[in-house]
Amino acid sequence: MGGHTESVQWLPREEITLLLATLVAHGLLVLGTLELIWPTRPRRPRAARNGTPRAGSPPARGRPPAAPRPPEPPPVEDRAALAFRIGRALLERALRDPDPASDPRVRMLCRAIACLERGLEAAPGDPRLREVLAAAREALAKSDQRVAFRWLSAVLPLRPAVLVQPALESRWAGLTSRAGV
Repeated sequence: MGGHTESVQWLPREEITLLLATLVAHGLLVLGTLELIWPTRPRRPRAARNGTPRAGSPPARGRPPAAPRPPEPPPVEDRAALAFRIGRALLERALRDPDPASDPRVRMLCRAIACLERGLEAAPGDPRLREVLAAAREALAKSDQRVAFRWLSAVLPLRPAVLVQPALESRWAGLTSRAGV
């Protein structure tokens, strides 16, 4: 009886680590499967980053279905026509401003010029774009001239603005006619 003893071998540390990791992975797999079968909380469809629900999910309660995605960018001809309409509208709005040297007017004129120049990039041969662009540049030159007069009258308070403005207008007209603006 007493002469035979069985020896017990201990597992190395790596095998114990692998065994524990495997048991944890199996436990998480079982918990995940149970969550899919019997959810613990009601699910709501998750919205995409732009606020529209994901494809294949039912629309959220109380909201109408989202509008479809916008179409692809318009062709080159449409971009030129769009630039013409927007540039012309900005120019007309700027010209309606009663103060020709106001900041909003100058800002609208600059935006109109930028828009019309982009339209000319899309359609370089469009004469309508060139006409409206020339009118916008002319209006901006006149506005810049009046802004300069306002600045000069603030800087040079000793000289009457009535005497300074006609001299500057004739000088400015000579500069703009040489530059082709």
